[in-house]
Amino acid sequence: MIKPGGPRRRCGFRTWSILAFLLGCFPAGLGAQDGTLSWAFSLQGYSSSSPALSPDGRTVYVGVETRSAGRVVAVNSDGSVKWAVVKPDWISASPAVGPDGTVYVGCYDGRIYAINPANGATRWEFDTRTFVFSSPAITADGVLLFGAGDSRLHAVNPAGREIWFFQAGDWIDSSPAVGADGAIYFGSRDRTLYALNPDGSERWRFVTEGSVYSSPAIGSDGTVYIGSADRRVYALSPTGRKVWERETGGEILGSVALGADGAVFVASLDGRLHALEKEDGFPRWSVSLGRPSIATPAIRGDGAILIGSDDGVLRAFAPRDGSVLWRYDTRAALGDGIESSVLVADDGSIYFASLDGKLYKLRGNGSPLSRLSSWPAFRRDTARAGRASHATSGGRLLNLSSRAELTAGQPLIAGFGLSGVAAKPLLLRGIGPGLAAFGVPGFLTDPQISLFTGASLSLSIDDWDRDSSGSFVAAASAASGAFPLEPGSADAATVQSLSPGMYSVHLSPVGENTGVALVEVYDARSEARSTSLVNLSLRAPTAPGDGILIAGVVVGPEESTRLLIRAIGPGLAQFGVEGAVKFPEISVYQGDRLIASGGAWSESGLVHDIIVASGSAGAFPLAMQSADSAITVVLDPGAYTIQVGNREGGRGEVLTEVYVLR
Repeated sequence: MIKPGGPRRRCGFRTWSILAFLLGCFPAGLGAQDGTLSWAFSLQGYSSSSPALSPDGRTVYVGVETRSAGRVVAVNSDGSVKWAVVKPDWISASPAVGPDGTVYVGCYDGRIYAINPANGATRWEFDTRTFVFSSPAITADGVLLFGAGDSRLHAVNPAGREIWFFQAGDWIDSSPAVGADGAIYFGSRDRTLYALNPDGSERWRFVTEGSVYSSPAIGSDGTVYIGSADRRVYALSPTGRKVWERETGGEILGSVALGADGAVFVASLDGRLHALEKEDGFPRWSVSLGRPSIATPAIRGDGAILIGSDDGVLRAFAPRDGSVLWRYDTRAALGDGIESSVLVADDGSIYFASLDGKLYKLRGNGSPLSRLSSWPAFRRDTARAGRASHATSGGRLLNLSSRAELTAGQPLIAGFGLSGVAAKPLLLRGIGPGLAAFGVPGFLTDPQISLFTGASLSLSIDDWDRDSSGSFVAAASAASGAFPLEPGSADAATVQSLSPGMYSVHLSPVGENTGVALVEVYDARSEARSTSLVNLSLRAPTAPGDGILIAGVVVGPEESTRLLIRAIGPGLAQFGVEGAVKFPEISVYQGDRLIASGGAWSESGLVHDIIVASGSAGAFPLAMQSADSAITVVLDPGAYTIQVGNREGGRGEVLTEVYVLR
């Protein structure tokens, strides 16, 4: 029997960047185990539900359909069952997992269930008195958003009480998506994509020529991508303006996933996977899936695109040209295809369900979901929360600082880049005596700073208040939140209005004195957005003893910021630098809390992410298989510490770079 609420089916080349050829590269040994079977778990029913993962990565949740009822099954990562609970009707929707581990899932009995992850007990249920095929989205404050057969988008708080609903013109099978600004996007069978404000009021609507079953995907710039049964993919601005549309050869029932470089990937009932350019939807390539597919692709950090099809085969494609990297055949009978979208865990494990009644776990190559892509999979992340983590329009770098022990003839070099249209005032400081107030022993008694534009010396500054400019330095320090300098101290500082471009500040001793010094670069007018700091870098030796270079960075002022952070050791050899750190490692802290870390970039499973991010930022490419370190990270407004150490210990030169990614 076919139930209402969901579409059920049982029985080119373009100019590429200079990095185009690298985008198809994968680490040696990729095929050794990638895509091979780890286990297959019998669900005692068939499943089109896309699995979701617990916060600790140890449990997979999936919905199941049987002849007379439905089930939610929790399976441990070793293939053993944790629990299974029966519900009154089919569960085709995908579960979503809250930050506390609570599992939320919709059912054809019209209810959304909140389930205790420990034992499967129902914490609460909310009844729409119709059917629920839509998978829930979870807002930042824990509100559940889901569509139903009553043509309403429901908003239910974490206690299970409805706080508002929005009436559409027909059933809502589409799973909603939440933007970084809280905007809510979803489609309906009334052929419309809706955009709502967080309070449920309508922001705008866009009408297509077919029903919209697809779930929206949201780009890092806020662009909304949606497929329609009219065979088209649409890209819409956050204001609802159509940016482009592109026709495929069949209806689009699955959802869009976005590559690290923003490429748009979508499957169609024409039996093909389409790769489109983000700017205008121009076809990049199109490859056969054997049979039609309503699944959503999953994009890994190594660039591989994973998707299943009605022929029961899961395929992995290369991002550059769509060539097949590997395939796993479930050997399903005719009609037992794969409608489930792939779950890629942080350890690289691959999970998907099938209409043959099994949940599969395949071995990966260690690559997780892309961390650079804003929407790499169905419902964006492994929790299937359907919420964008950030936007790239407003976050900026506000400050960079680093402390090092200097010797005569050995400067501490801080580089920075300004992007925009107008000159920007910056506060530049070289602190030596000012460190005494913080109990730092052996400080540099007389530092000086020199500003360079390229290789050209622009100015040199010694004592900060030797002339009338000291009042500007004092005012800028106060406005930027920098600690005040003592009048008459030998610390060096200046305020300079600089045009967009690349600069460097060299902090060096005056004469033969040596000691510990601090270099700082501040955005002196953080409220001015026409020009901003987009790149900061430091080259200095790691500290003696613990072998760690510590840099501070402040991001903000109001929005989250996506960054590429690199620590270059072996890569300095090409610039003639001797004595570099051989195995640099990056750790990012907010206070005492570790936010992110990484070692050799080529061993991280995120090679494609790093190549794309480096190319986007204009950073020089890293040699394949090098031990240089690189990570991408999204940071909320605030102050952070970047620690760069040597895996083998000891002192050495290292270049630390921070880039804003747009």
